[in-house]
Amino acid sequence: MKRIINHTGRWLLAAAPLLLAACDKELDTMYSEVGEQLPTFVGNALGLSTKYATGETFTFELQYAQQTSPLREVRIYQRVEPATDSLLVQTIPYKAAFSKRKNADTLVVSYTVPAGANKANVRVSAVVAAENGQSKLRTFSFRLAEPTPTVRVNSVTNVTAPAGSTLVPGDVVRYNVVLNDGGINAATSLTTAGTLYKDLDSLITYVKVGTAPERRALRQRLPTAGAQTGARTAVDVNVTLPAGSGGQEVTYRFEAKSRFAGTPNVRTASATAAPLTPGTATALAAARTLTLTYTGTTGGDQAALDLTTFSTVPAAGDPLLKDLAITSTASNAVRLQALNGRAATATTPAAEPTRFVKTTAAVYTAATLNSIRQTYLNAATTAQVTTIDNAVVGDVYVARLRNTNQYAIFTVTGLNRTATDVTLTLAVKAL
Repeated sequence: MKRIINHTGRWLLAAAPLLLAACDKELDTMYSEVGEQLPTFVGNALGLSTKYATGETFTFELQYAQQTSPLREVRIYQRVEPATDSLLVQTIPYKAAFSKRKNADTLVVSYTVPAGANKANVRVSAVVAAENGQSKLRTFSFRLAEPTPTVRVNSVTNVTAPAGSTLVPGDVVRYNVVLNDGGINAATSLTTAGTLYKDLDSLITYVKVGTAPERRALRQRLPTAGAQTGARTAVDVNVTLPAGSGGQEVTYRFEAKSRFAGTPNVRTASATAAPLTPGTATALAAARTLTLTYTGTTGGDQAALDLTTFSTVPAAGDPLLKDLAITSTASNAVRLQALNGRAATATTPAAEPTRFVKTTAAVYTAATLNSIRQTYLNAATTAQVTTIDNAVVGDVYVARLRNTNQYAIFTVTGLNRTATDVTLTLAVKAL
Protein backbone atom coordinates (compact mmCIF):
# COMPACT_ATOMS: atom_id res chain seq x y z
CA MET A 1 0.00 0.00 0.00
CA LYS A 2 1.27 3.47 -0.82
CA ARG A 3 1.45 6.26 1.88
CA ILE A 4 0.75 9.84 0.93
CA ILE A 5 2.47 12.34 3.31
CA ASN A 6 1.18 15.96 3.59
CA HIS A 7 4.44 17.92 3.65
CA THR A 8 2.60 21.25 3.73
CA GLY A 9 1.06 20.49 7.12
CA ARG A 10 4.44 19.50 8.52
CA TRP A 11 5.94 22.77 7.34
CA LEU A 12 3.21 24.85 9.01
CA LEU A 13 3.65 23.07 12.33
CA ALA A 14 7.38 23.58 12.21
CA ALA A 15 7.04 27.27 11.36
CA ALA A 16 4.41 28.11 14.02
CA PRO A 17 6.85 29.16 16.81
CA LEU A 18 8.66 31.44 14.42
CA LEU A 19 5.41 33.07 13.28
CA LEU A 20 4.30 33.70 16.86
CA ALA A 21 7.65 35.17 17.74
CA ALA A 22 7.39 37.47 14.74
CA CYS A 23 3.96 38.69 15.96
CA ASP A 24 5.33 39.49 19.43
CA LYS A 25 8.20 41.35 17.93
CA GLU A 26 5.85 43.46 15.75
CA LEU A 27 3.63 44.46 18.72
CA ASP A 28 6.65 45.49 20.75
CA THR A 29 7.81 47.92 18.11
CA MET A 30 4.36 49.37 17.30
CA TYR A 31 3.25 50.46 20.81
CA SER A 32 5.02 52.39 23.56
CA GLU A 33 3.82 54.53 26.51
CA VAL A 34 4.52 58.25 26.24
CA GLY A 35 4.15 60.40 29.39
CA GLU A 36 1.91 59.85 32.40
CA GLN A 37 -1.74 58.74 32.24
CA LEU A 38 -4.40 61.49 32.36
CA PRO A 39 -7.18 61.46 34.98
CA THR A 40 -10.29 59.74 33.59
CA PHE A 41 -13.81 61.19 33.81
CA VAL A 42 -16.76 58.84 33.39
CA GLY A 43 -19.55 61.40 33.81
CA ASN A 44 -20.42 64.81 35.16
CA ALA A 45 -23.48 66.46 36.66
CA LEU A 46 -22.50 70.06 35.96
CA GLY A 47 -24.65 73.17 36.37
CA LEU A 48 -27.55 72.95 33.93
CA SER A 49 -29.26 76.32 34.43
CA THR A 50 -28.50 79.05 31.92
CA LYS A 51 -28.78 81.78 34.55
CA TYR A 52 -28.02 82.27 38.23
CA ALA A 53 -28.10 85.28 40.55
CA THR A 54 -25.20 86.65 42.54
CA GLY A 55 -25.05 84.96 45.95
CA GLU A 56 -26.83 81.78 44.92
CA THR A 57 -25.17 78.51 45.91
CA PHE A 58 -25.53 75.30 43.95
CA THR A 59 -23.66 72.02 43.63
CA PHE A 60 -22.26 70.05 40.74
CA GLU A 61 -20.73 66.58 40.67
CA LEU A 62 -17.58 65.15 39.10
CA GLN A 63 -17.31 61.39 38.51
CA TYR A 64 -14.08 59.46 37.93
CA ALA A 65 -12.99 56.00 36.86
CA GLN A 66 -10.35 54.08 38.80
CA GLN A 67 -7.08 56.00 38.38
CA THR A 68 -3.60 54.66 37.54
CA SER A 69 -2.16 57.65 39.38
CA PRO A 70 -4.06 58.85 42.47
CA LEU A 71 -5.86 62.18 42.26
CA ARG A 72 -4.45 64.96 44.39
CA GLU A 73 -6.92 67.88 44.25
CA VAL A 74 -9.65 69.67 42.33
CA ARG A 75 -9.19 73.35 41.53
CA ILE A 76 -12.21 75.53 40.69
CA TYR A 77 -11.67 78.57 38.48
CA GLN A 78 -14.12 81.21 37.31
CA ARG A 79 -14.08 83.91 34.67
CA VAL A 80 -16.67 86.71 34.85
CA GLU A 81 -17.29 88.70 31.68
CA PRO A 82 -15.80 91.14 30.60
CA ALA A 83 -12.64 89.79 32.30
CA THR A 84 -10.41 87.66 30.06
CA ASP A 85 -8.56 85.74 32.78
CA SER A 86 -9.85 83.10 35.17
CA LEU A 87 -9.38 83.30 38.93
CA LEU A 88 -8.84 80.39 41.29
CA VAL A 89 -11.74 80.36 43.77
CA GLN A 90 -11.49 76.91 45.41
CA THR A 91 -8.91 74.18 45.94
CA ILE A 92 -10.45 70.94 47.17
CA PRO A 93 -8.23 68.09 48.40
CA TYR A 94 -9.37 64.89 46.71
CA LYS A 95 -11.12 62.36 48.90
CA ALA A 96 -12.52 59.23 47.28
CA ALA A 97 -16.24 58.62 47.70
CA PHE A 98 -17.29 55.55 45.75
CA SER A 99 -20.88 55.40 44.51
CA LYS A 100 -22.20 51.89 43.93
CA ARG A 101 -25.15 53.25 41.99
CA LYS A 102 -22.92 55.20 39.61
CA ASN A 103 -20.02 52.73 39.80
CA ALA A 104 -17.56 55.60 40.07
CA ASP A 105 -15.70 57.79 42.52
CA THR A 106 -17.62 61.05 42.97
CA LEU A 107 -16.90 64.54 44.25
CA VAL A 108 -19.69 67.07 44.93
CA VAL A 109 -18.55 70.68 44.63
CA SER A 110 -20.46 73.53 46.29
CA TYR A 111 -20.21 76.76 44.30
CA THR A 112 -21.32 80.31 45.12
CA VAL A 113 -22.22 82.62 42.24
CA PRO A 114 -19.99 85.72 42.09
CA ALA A 115 -20.95 89.36 41.62
CA GLY A 116 -20.98 90.87 38.16
CA ALA A 117 -22.96 92.86 35.64
CA ASN A 118 -26.43 91.73 34.63
CA LYS A 119 -26.21 89.30 31.68
CA ALA A 120 -22.45 88.78 32.21
CA ASN A 121 -21.25 85.33 31.19
CA VAL A 122 -19.62 83.29 33.97
CA ARG A 123 -17.44 80.33 32.98
CA VAL A 124 -16.70 77.80 35.72
CA SER A 125 -13.79 75.38 35.21
CA ALA A 126 -13.02 72.31 37.32
CA VAL A 127 -9.40 71.16 36.97
CA VAL A 128 -8.66 67.68 38.31
CA ALA A 129 -4.97 67.16 39.12
CA ALA A 130 -3.31 63.75 39.60
CA GLU A 131 -0.19 62.90 41.62
CA ASN A 132 1.68 62.29 38.37
CA GLY A 133 1.30 65.95 37.41
CA GLN A 134 -1.34 65.37 34.75
CA SER A 135 -4.70 67.19 34.85
CA LYS A 136 -8.04 67.28 33.05
CA LEU A 137 -10.55 70.13 32.66
CA ARG A 138 -14.35 70.32 32.70
CA THR A 139 -16.25 73.61 32.18
CA PHE A 140 -19.77 75.04 32.08
CA SER A 141 -21.18 78.55 31.70
CA PHE A 142 -24.18 80.63 32.74
CA ARG A 143 -25.24 84.28 32.82
CA LEU A 144 -25.88 86.52 35.80
CA ALA A 145 -29.55 87.37 36.38
CA GLU A 146 -31.39 89.79 38.65
CA PRO A 147 -32.83 87.80 41.58
CA THR A 148 -35.53 90.24 42.76
CA PRO A 149 -38.64 90.72 40.59
CA THR A 150 -40.45 94.01 40.05
CA VAL A 151 -44.18 94.68 40.43
CA ARG A 152 -46.47 97.55 39.50
CA VAL A 153 -50.25 97.94 39.28
CA ASN A 154 -50.99 98.96 35.72
CA SER A 155 -54.78 99.45 35.72
CA VAL A 156 -57.98 98.80 37.67
CA THR A 157 -61.25 97.79 35.99
CA ASN A 158 -64.73 97.18 37.38
CA VAL A 159 -65.94 93.81 36.12
CA THR A 160 -69.42 93.65 37.65
CA ALA A 161 -70.19 97.34 37.97
CA PRO A 162 -70.38 100.05 35.30
CA ALA A 163 -67.44 102.43 35.10
CA GLY A 164 -67.87 105.29 37.52
CA SER A 165 -70.55 103.56 39.59
CA THR A 166 -70.28 102.82 43.30
CA LEU A 167 -68.73 99.46 44.08
CA VAL A 168 -70.33 97.29 46.75
CA PRO A 169 -69.27 94.11 48.56
CA GLY A 170 -69.41 91.20 46.14
CA ASP A 171 -68.38 93.26 43.13
CA VAL A 172 -65.46 91.92 41.11
CA VAL A 173 -62.53 94.23 40.39
CA ARG A 174 -59.77 93.38 37.91
CA TYR A 175 -56.22 94.56 38.59
CA ASN A 176 -53.76 94.38 35.72
CA VAL A 177 -50.37 93.76 37.34
CA VAL A 178 -47.09 94.03 35.41
CA LEU A 179 -44.13 91.97 36.62
CA ASN A 180 -40.47 92.38 35.60
CA ASP A 181 -41.18 95.36 33.36
CA GLY A 182 -38.44 95.46 30.71
CA GLY A 183 -37.34 91.96 31.66
CA ILE A 184 -36.03 89.19 29.41
CA ASN A 185 -35.80 85.45 30.01
CA ALA A 186 -32.50 84.74 28.23
CA ALA A 187 -29.53 86.63 26.82
CA THR A 188 -26.91 85.80 24.22
CA SER A 189 -24.47 88.57 25.11
CA LEU A 190 -23.69 91.19 27.71
CA THR A 191 -25.20 93.84 25.44
CA THR A 192 -28.56 92.11 24.85
CA ALA A 193 -31.36 94.66 25.44
CA GLY A 194 -33.38 94.32 28.65
CA THR A 195 -32.77 93.06 32.16
CA LEU A 196 -32.21 89.33 32.64
CA TYR A 197 -34.35 88.11 35.56
CA LYS A 198 -34.61 84.87 37.46
CA ASP A 199 -37.81 82.97 36.65
CA LEU A 200 -41.00 84.22 38.30
CA ASP A 201 -42.50 81.65 40.64
CA SER A 202 -45.84 82.99 41.89
CA LEU A 203 -48.00 86.02 42.62
CA ILE A 204 -49.64 86.37 46.04
CA THR A 205 -52.58 88.75 46.54
CA TYR A 206 -53.25 90.14 50.02
CA VAL A 207 -56.28 92.12 51.19
CA LYS A 208 -56.79 94.44 54.15
CA VAL A 209 -60.26 95.63 55.19
CA GLY A 210 -60.41 98.69 57.43
CA THR A 211 -58.24 98.19 60.51
CA ALA A 212 -58.31 94.39 60.36
CA PRO A 213 -55.01 92.57 59.79
CA GLU A 214 -53.93 91.93 56.24
CA ARG A 215 -54.70 88.40 55.00
CA ARG A 216 -53.85 86.36 51.94
CA ALA A 217 -56.66 86.39 49.37
CA LEU A 218 -55.22 84.16 46.67
CA ARG A 219 -52.05 82.64 45.22
CA GLN A 220 -51.40 81.92 41.57
CA ARG A 221 -48.54 80.16 39.81
CA LEU A 222 -46.76 82.14 37.12
CA PRO A 223 -47.74 81.22 34.50
CA THR A 224 -50.79 79.11 35.34
CA ALA A 225 -49.24 76.21 33.38
CA GLY A 226 -46.12 75.61 31.34
CA ALA A 227 -42.51 76.75 31.59
CA GLN A 228 -41.77 79.61 33.96
CA THR A 229 -40.00 82.74 32.77
CA GLY A 230 -38.26 85.87 33.97
CA ALA A 231 -39.50 87.97 31.05
CA ARG A 232 -42.01 90.80 31.38
CA THR A 233 -45.36 89.33 32.38
CA ALA A 234 -48.79 90.99 32.64
CA VAL A 235 -51.33 89.27 34.87
CA ASP A 236 -55.05 90.03 35.31
CA VAL A 237 -56.05 89.44 38.94
CA ASN A 238 -59.81 89.32 39.59
CA VAL A 239 -60.73 89.97 43.21
CA THR A 240 -64.15 89.99 44.88
CA LEU A 241 -64.72 92.79 47.38
CA PRO A 242 -65.19 91.06 50.75
CA ALA A 243 -68.58 90.69 52.38
CA GLY A 244 -69.13 93.24 55.15
CA SER A 245 -66.59 95.67 53.71
CA GLY A 246 -69.11 98.43 52.91
CA GLY A 247 -67.97 101.83 54.19
CA GLN A 248 -64.40 100.63 54.93
CA GLU A 249 -61.20 100.99 52.96
CA VAL A 250 -60.26 97.81 51.10
CA THR A 251 -56.61 97.64 50.08
CA TYR A 252 -54.98 95.00 47.88
CA ARG A 253 -51.25 94.27 47.80
CA PHE A 254 -49.56 92.12 45.14
CA GLU A 255 -46.36 90.24 45.98
CA ALA A 256 -44.26 88.53 43.29
CA LYS A 257 -41.83 85.74 44.19
CA SER A 258 -38.78 84.30 42.46
CA ARG A 259 -36.92 81.22 43.70
CA PHE A 260 -33.38 81.75 45.04
CA ALA A 261 -30.79 79.04 45.68
CA GLY A 262 -29.80 80.36 49.08
CA THR A 263 -31.18 81.66 52.36
CA PRO A 264 -33.90 82.81 52.25
CA ASN A 265 -34.91 80.69 49.28
CA VAL A 266 -37.13 83.34 47.66
CA ARG A 267 -36.77 86.94 46.61
CA THR A 268 -39.91 89.11 46.71
CA ALA A 269 -41.23 92.49 45.65
CA SER A 270 -44.69 93.98 46.10
CA ALA A 271 -46.93 96.83 45.00
CA THR A 272 -49.98 98.19 46.82
CA ALA A 273 -53.04 99.42 44.92
CA ALA A 274 -54.95 102.55 45.89
CA PRO A 275 -57.64 101.70 48.46
CA LEU A 276 -61.29 101.24 47.50
CA THR A 277 -64.26 102.08 49.70
CA PRO A 278 -67.33 99.98 48.80
CA GLY A 279 -70.74 101.54 49.25
CA THR A 280 -74.18 100.12 49.99
CA ALA A 281 -76.08 97.84 47.63
CA THR A 282 -79.07 99.27 45.74
CA ALA A 283 -82.34 97.64 46.80
CA LEU A 284 -84.91 96.42 44.29
CA ALA A 285 -88.59 97.25 44.40
CA ALA A 286 -91.04 94.73 45.82
CA ALA A 287 -91.84 91.79 43.57
CA ARG A 288 -94.43 92.43 40.86
CA THR A 289 -96.77 89.68 39.65
CA LEU A 290 -96.90 89.48 35.85
CA THR A 291 -98.79 87.04 33.65
CA LEU A 292 -98.16 85.74 30.15
CA THR A 293 -100.92 83.92 28.23
CA TYR A 294 -100.32 81.96 25.04
CA THR A 295 -103.49 81.25 23.04
CA GLY A 296 -104.14 79.39 19.81
CA THR A 297 -101.21 78.58 17.56
CA THR A 298 -99.58 82.01 17.37
CA GLY A 299 -99.75 83.23 20.97
CA GLY A 300 -102.07 86.21 20.81
CA ASP A 301 -101.67 89.65 22.36
CA GLN A 302 -100.80 88.60 25.93
CA ALA A 303 -97.79 86.38 25.16
CA ALA A 304 -94.95 88.97 25.40
CA LEU A 305 -93.64 91.27 28.16
CA ASP A 306 -91.74 94.55 28.20
CA LEU A 307 -89.69 94.16 31.39
CA THR A 308 -88.79 97.86 31.47
CA THR A 309 -92.46 98.85 31.87
CA PHE A 310 -93.80 95.54 33.25
CA SER A 311 -96.52 95.51 30.59
CA THR A 312 -97.58 93.13 27.83
CA VAL A 313 -96.74 93.80 24.19
CA PRO A 314 -99.36 92.84 21.57
CA ALA A 315 -98.48 90.47 18.77
CA ALA A 316 -98.28 93.34 16.29
CA GLY A 317 -96.28 95.50 18.71
CA ASP A 318 -92.64 96.57 18.35
CA PRO A 319 -90.43 93.46 18.55
CA LEU A 320 -87.69 95.51 20.23
CA LEU A 321 -89.93 95.78 23.30
CA LYS A 322 -90.45 92.03 23.66
CA ASP A 323 -87.99 91.12 26.42
CA LEU A 324 -89.75 87.87 27.34
CA ALA A 325 -92.31 85.96 25.29
CA ILE A 326 -93.89 82.52 25.16
CA THR A 327 -93.07 81.25 21.66
CA SER A 328 -94.06 77.57 21.89
CA THR A 329 -96.08 75.18 24.02
CA ALA A 330 -95.46 72.07 21.93
CA SER A 331 -95.07 68.75 23.74
CA ASN A 332 -96.24 70.43 26.96
CA ALA A 333 -92.95 72.37 27.14
CA VAL A 334 -93.27 76.13 27.58
CA ARG A 335 -90.53 77.91 25.65
CA LEU A 336 -89.61 81.48 26.61
CA GLN A 337 -87.58 83.74 24.34
CA ALA A 338 -86.28 87.28 24.01
CA LEU A 339 -87.52 88.57 20.66
CA ASN A 340 -85.87 91.98 20.68
CA GLY A 341 -82.57 91.18 18.97
CA ARG A 342 -81.99 92.65 15.52
CA ALA A 343 -79.13 92.42 13.05
CA ALA A 344 -77.82 95.61 11.49
CA THR A 345 -78.99 96.57 8.02
CA ALA A 346 -78.09 99.35 5.66
CA THR A 347 -80.70 101.59 7.29
CA THR A 348 -81.02 100.32 10.87
CA PRO A 349 -78.44 99.63 13.57
CA ALA A 350 -78.16 96.30 15.36
CA ALA A 351 -80.16 95.79 18.55
CA GLU A 352 -78.92 93.52 21.33
CA PRO A 353 -81.51 91.13 22.79
CA THR A 354 -82.35 90.58 26.42
CA ARG A 355 -80.42 87.61 27.84
CA PHE A 356 -81.06 85.29 30.78
CA VAL A 357 -78.88 83.46 33.31
CA LYS A 358 -80.40 80.71 35.41
CA THR A 359 -79.81 81.02 39.16
CA THR A 360 -81.25 79.93 42.52
CA ALA A 361 -84.07 80.77 44.90
CA ALA A 362 -81.52 82.03 47.44
CA VAL A 363 -80.26 84.62 44.95
CA TYR A 364 -83.87 85.69 44.30
CA THR A 365 -84.63 86.07 48.00
CA ALA A 366 -81.57 88.25 48.71
CA ALA A 367 -81.61 90.09 45.39
CA THR A 368 -80.29 93.63 45.05
CA LEU A 369 -79.40 95.42 41.84
CA ASN A 370 -75.74 94.80 42.59
CA SER A 371 -76.10 91.12 43.46
CA ILE A 372 -78.10 90.19 40.36
CA ARG A 373 -75.72 92.16 38.16
CA GLN A 374 -72.84 90.28 39.77
CA THR A 375 -74.62 86.96 39.18
CA TYR A 376 -75.18 87.73 35.52
CA LEU A 377 -71.73 89.11 34.72
CA ASN A 378 -69.90 86.35 36.60
CA ALA A 379 -71.68 83.69 34.54
CA ALA A 380 -69.98 82.15 31.53
CA THR A 381 -70.92 83.66 28.20
CA THR A 382 -72.42 80.33 27.18
CA ALA A 383 -74.81 80.56 30.15
CA GLN A 384 -76.16 83.95 29.00
CA VAL A 385 -78.96 82.76 26.74
CA THR A 386 -81.89 84.22 24.81
CA THR A 387 -84.03 81.07 24.97
CA ILE A 388 -85.43 79.13 27.94
CA ASP A 389 -86.54 75.81 26.46
CA ASN A 390 -88.75 74.39 29.21
CA ALA A 391 -89.85 76.79 31.94
CA VAL A 392 -91.24 75.15 35.07
CA VAL A 393 -92.50 76.38 38.42
CA GLY A 394 -89.60 77.32 40.71
CA ASP A 395 -87.21 78.37 37.95
CA VAL A 396 -85.28 81.59 38.69
CA TYR A 397 -83.58 83.74 36.05
CA VAL A 398 -81.63 87.00 36.02
CA ALA A 399 -82.36 89.08 32.93
CA ARG A 400 -80.04 91.70 31.47
CA LEU A 401 -82.32 93.97 29.47
CA ARG A 402 -81.16 94.79 25.96
CA ASN A 403 -77.44 94.76 26.87
CA THR A 404 -77.81 97.82 29.10
CA ASN A 405 -77.23 98.38 32.80
CA GLN A 406 -80.83 97.35 33.49
CA TYR A 407 -81.41 94.05 35.25
CA ALA A 408 -84.39 92.12 36.58
CA ILE A 409 -84.80 88.81 38.37
CA PHE A 410 -87.90 86.63 38.09
CA THR A 411 -89.18 83.31 39.29
CA VAL A 412 -91.92 81.16 37.77
CA THR A 413 -94.68 80.92 40.36
CA GLY A 414 -97.48 79.34 38.33
CA LEU A 415 -98.10 77.38 35.15
CA ASN A 416 -101.65 76.56 34.01
CA ARG A 417 -102.63 74.67 30.86
CA THR A 418 -106.10 74.42 29.30
CA ALA A 419 -107.29 73.01 26.03
CA THR A 420 -106.90 76.41 24.35
CA ASP A 421 -104.14 78.30 26.16
CA VAL A 422 -101.19 78.30 28.59
CA THR A 423 -100.88 80.85 31.39
CA LEU A 424 -97.51 81.53 33.03
CA THR A 425 -97.26 83.59 36.23
CA LEU A 426 -94.03 85.36 37.22
CA ALA A 427 -92.83 87.26 40.28
CA VAL A 428 -90.45 89.94 38.97
CA LYS A 429 -88.02 92.11 40.97
CA ALA A 430 -86.39 95.16 39.40
CA LEU A 431 -85.76 98.80 40.21
